[in-house]
Amino acid sequence: MKFYLRDSLVQLGMTAIVLAKVTNVTPDVPLTKELENYITASEELAANYDREAIRVHSVIAGYRAKMQAIGQSVKKNPPTAEALIKNIQRRGSMPRVNSIVDLYNAEALHSFLAIGAHDFDTITEFVEFTRAYEATVFFPIGSNEKQVSVGDIIYRDQKGVMAYLDARDGEAYKITPKTKNLLLIMQGNANTDVPSRIAALKRVCENIKKICPLSAYEIAVVTQKDDTFFE
Repeated sequence: MKFYLRDSLVQLGMTAIVLAKVTNVTPDVPLTKELENYITASEELAANYDREAIRVHSVIAGYRAKMQAIGQSVKKNPPTAEALIKNIQRRGSMPRVNSIVDLYNAEALHSFLAIGAHDFDTITEFVEFTRAYEATVFFPIGSNEKQVSVGDIIYRDQKGVMAYLDARDGEAYKITPKTKNLLLIMQGNANTDVPSRIAALKRVCENIKKICPLSAYEIAVVTQKDDTFFE
């Protein structure tokens, strides 16, 4: 599988995309007591965040600036971590999906980085990181289809749009109980450096290994200078 980073995103300050391929996972395996405590601590952290301080944090501000640069409403398309924190403060806990999704959501509460997560084996041929060059449709997880306008930030494979505006992942590529291999993606923004994104993905992958001891992972960085492949 090859990855392509297009000029249209580089012009927004997205000069590198950080990826992780994780193999031999079991999404529904129970969390360890240590990781349950980590989830609880992350929820408590989020519950006590000051929303205004979060809004102006450099990572969150970078995602907001990215939406504004392409003419999208930040109110309708808030940064993923900011929306998750607001949700936790409203309902009192983090929405639980499965162990793997819960672990990368917990990471977002610490680093504020948006993480795209997909079943690796549903992806066809390549992944292209770009702004949409033609109008199309996107089918988000658990929701109705959305219209994608020219210039919207997406990434796609040969079949269709995998993720939209660095905030919504596609239904056809989601993690399910049958998922065996993952692709985790951190697109970042102009305020997020590569080392911090690599460190965040490593934390997620190491936590996955605690519940899936046979899993293995590799991390790669996609730029326009170097070809990036996963077998």
